[in-house]
Amino acid sequence: MASIFLKSDIARIEISPELGGAILAYDAKLHNSFVPILRNSNNAKSVLGSSCFPLVPYSNRIKYGLLNWQEKSSQLPLNHLPEKHSIHGHGWQLPWKVIHQTDTNLTLEYHYQQAEWPFSYSAQQVFTLKGSALSIELSLMNNSKSQMPAGLGLHPYFSLTKKTSLKCSVEQMWAVDDESMPTTLMGAPKSLAKSEGLLITNSNLDNVFTGFSAAATVVWPEWKAKADITTSSNCKFIVVYSPKNQNYFCFEPVTHSTDAINMSNNGMDNTGIMTLNPQERMTISMSITPKET
Repeated sequence: MASIFLKSDIARIEISPELGGAILAYDAKLHNSFVPILRNSNNAKSVLGSSCFPLVPYSNRIKYGLLNWQEKSSQLPLNHLPEKHSIHGHGWQLPWKVIHQTDTNLTLEYHYQQAEWPFSYSAQQVFTLKGSALSIELSLMNNSKSQMPAGLGLHPYFSLTKKTSLKCSVEQMWAVDDESMPTTLMGAPKSLAKSEGLLITNSNLDNVFTGFSAAATVVWPEWKAKADITTSSNCKFIVVYSPKNQNYFCFEPVTHSTDAINMSNNGMDNTGIMTLNPQERMTISMSITPKET
């Protein structure tokens, strides 16, 4: 299926239903020229090379792909070899179906039938472009006859310049081992909450932050531009992924911590994982509003 384009006079977005329902480009007109708010990936050959993709029915990693839930265990496929863990759910690996489309709005959905993941569910994404602002709504419904563990997230790749900074309010950060699995809760970088924000270049993060306030700002001084990010209040966690020597960093609003299902099953509180009853739905949203500075 060909890409679908959402357009206004001051923004343009490319979305690929076939490639995991992913965004491939998001450019906004600032100071009379278009700049890439998300990294341009219109030649991406895999979803992991895209600009943004959905995380459903869980985000981040499930340790060794072992799902322990309500006294039952399931082995999930290791879907990002050679990594040892199952990662990011299913939505990014499957084609999505177009349900509704206009010049500024697109609705996609897909249905998952019980298989290695022992639950059936449906998911929907709604993309809306208003002026230069993009909003994404992602929802999940449990179509099983039993309770299902559930989480959602979005995985945008923001453009990175040498002076790009990130500002947001969080409470703590999970330290991680060499496989990006959580080990210890610790203090978050103090510069995140300061007016100048955290300089992303060479920060080399791949961490979950807790207590996210549902608002953040990315600033690109070289472009005299910024993007205000707001999320639904149930995105109480974020993942910041900023590998060295890349032209992007990821700021991912999510509803739970890494390996939250197993952590919750082991009695840990405040993991963020949800329990969806049959036919129950959960929804998250994120809005990105580019602005001149």
